[in-house]
Amino acid sequence: MKRKIFFAILISIMLSSKSYSEEVILQTKENVKLWSESFGDKRNPALLLIMGAMNQSIFWPREFCEELAKSGYYVIRYDHRDTGKSDGIDYQKNPYDLTIMKNDAVSVLNAHHIKETMVVGLSMGGYIAQLLAVENPERVSKLVLISTSADHRPYMKATMGVPVKNSSLPPPSENFLGYIKKSIESPPATKDEITLNIINGWRVTYAGSKAFPAAEVSSAIRLSEERSRSDVMPMNHALAANSSQDRLELVKQINMPTLVIHGKHDPCLPLEHGKYLSDNIPNSFFVVLDMGHSFQWSWDSEIANEIVAFDKLSDSA
Repeated sequence: MKRKIFFAILISIMLSSKSYSEEVILQTKENVKLWSESFGDKRNPALLLIMGAMNQSIFWPREFCEELAKSGYYVIRYDHRDTGKSDGIDYQKNPYDLTIMKNDAVSVLNAHHIKETMVVGLSMGGYIAQLLAVENPERVSKLVLISTSADHRPYMKATMGVPVKNSSLPPPSENFLGYIKKSIESPPATKDEITLNIINGWRVTYAGSKAFPAAEVSSAIRLSEERSRSDVMPMNHALAANSSQDRLELVKQINMPTLVIHGKHDPCLPLEHGKYLSDNIPNSFFVVLDMGHSFQWSWDSEIANEIVAFDKLSDSA
């Protein structure tokens, strides 16, 4: 009897200490299949990660997800429509915008039986997270916005070669726009050239006091190529953003505790974008890190620590 009790306790300890993952293929109301993956104990508070434009969920590094799971969260990441293992969309026949992508996030929560969650949005994922916080506030307990903005128009216009006029928020840096221009004028031709160009694009988004994680980014890009159904369909995200309204006024309606994290050297959405969010979202905290637009692998622990600290601080406030 004592041996049975001992082994039961041992198994319980092993299960509780292990950060495990589970893949779920779900279907939205529009019959779009989305791939998702969860980490940690389902009994823990949920944390939904929403990735930026054209990138797969694997760019939320597994180590980052596991670190958050070990901190006591049930972590969920998912591939947007048109990326990774999720369905591709014929945009001409079935156009979509950021609101529809927000509805995809709700479908992910439903599939994982999550009533309420902390939402963490990166870049375009932050646009979606803002919509989710305002239009489905009962599903969002807390909000974390990383390297994002309430107005994507300066970025969209500048990267399409359109002059940015009368905007309260600045366009991307000349260095970043130079990369975009070169990619358009001298597009890569071979598979290796395309891969190298994507890696160089990621390199431009990093800045600050830490080195570019070349090995990790290269590995993730090659994995994303293996998982991808199309090299072209992720570009639909630009069409989705371009057909969506800005959120300059909408963010003022966000009423849950919010953490805004922004890089001091962000070349895509300069620091003023993060400051606008912080200034206009009630109950928000603003953290500026010595980084660029992308944080993955270089700043994983710092970002995870900021999320955990914010969660505890907002609980005690």
